[in-house]
Amino acid sequence: MRVLLSLIGCVIAMPLPTASAQPQDFSLLRVKVGDTIFVTDAATGVAVSGPLTALSPARLSIDGYAFTPDSALKIERAGDPIWGGAAVGFALGAFALYPVAPETFVSQGGRFRINNGLMWGAIGALIDRAHKGRTTIYNGRPDSPGRSVRLVPDLGSGRKGFAFALAF
Repeated sequence: MRVLLSLIGCVIAMPLPTASAQPQDFSLLRVKVGDTIFVTDAATGVAVSGPLTALSPARLSIDGYAFTPDSALKIERAGDPIWGGAAVGFALGAFALYPVAPETFVSQGGRFRINNGLMWGAIGALIDRAHKGRTTIYNGRPDSPGRSVRLVPDLGSGRKGFAFALAF
């Protein structure tokens, strides 16, 4: 039985293909000419930022530099979605910032959690809107795991089980 369990564990532990493979060209990038982008080429060490001047499936130009799809290329655009801040704010407001004495709000039932979550969600969205982050739109690194699920056997003295890893 242990041998069968070990074989099943080894088969499951084999690397799974990544769910988000990068395109071999720039045709699927969500960026327009004139948008501010940040391009980093790890092979040459060049890091350039500025407005996009030309975009084709095989070539991207920014500030006099031309880039082709490469495994060492990383492209980011300015800004990040505000729904992340709203979701974190809602979760904090509805669950983490719940009052110390919840019996005070028993008469309102679940409405207090919803209202508190909505209020803190709006605050989180405003904070995230003011934050000038970056969103990665192309990451050609071959060692980046993308989205994957991995299940590895965890066998040792006195323990039998599996370790679960989720990368996103």
